[in-house]
Amino acid sequence: MQFQVPQFIETEDKIVGPFTIRQFIYVAAAGGVVFLLYFMVQTWLFAILAVLVLGLGGGLAFVKIGERPLIHVALAALNFYWSPQTYVWQPEQPKLPKTEETLKPLEAGGISLERIVSGAALRNIWQNLQTGTKMSNQQFFGKARERYQIFQRPSGEMEAARRIDYR
Repeated sequence: MQFQVPQFIETEDKIVGPFTIRQFIYVAAAGGVVFLLYFMVQTWLFAILAVLVLGLGGGLAFVKIGERPLIHVALAALNFYWSPQTYVWQPEQPKLPKTEETLKPLEAGGISLERIVSGAALRNIWQNLQTGTKMSNQQFFGKARERYQIFQRPSGEMEAARRIDYR
């Protein structure tokens, strides 16, 4: 017994001409708002508001960022900025008194122009912020190779993907 497997299940059907139902609703809603604005406001204000409303409606209907519709990206950004952020910092030496004499040795191995130009200082700062520990470049790149793998798509572009070993 053979079964037909549906394909392209992630593409939306074209319901109204070349538009999907979602695109049609965004464009129709923007058109309806512009129609109402024509009768409610003065001509100069109508022109400004019509461009903004039609731009917003067209953006919601047709713009995709990273293969995701603009409304999903906008809602994710709104949720990110609306929800409280938690930043956790753990000092390397919490018992060390913060005086000029104790901080000078830390500055000597810290940030220099040469290390900033080579990118090592920024990478080390980022590692320290995320993990709270210092790690050498070889350890960092070794762990990165364990977690990510570079592969080539059929189109020829290179991409890094997270590697998952099911053991």
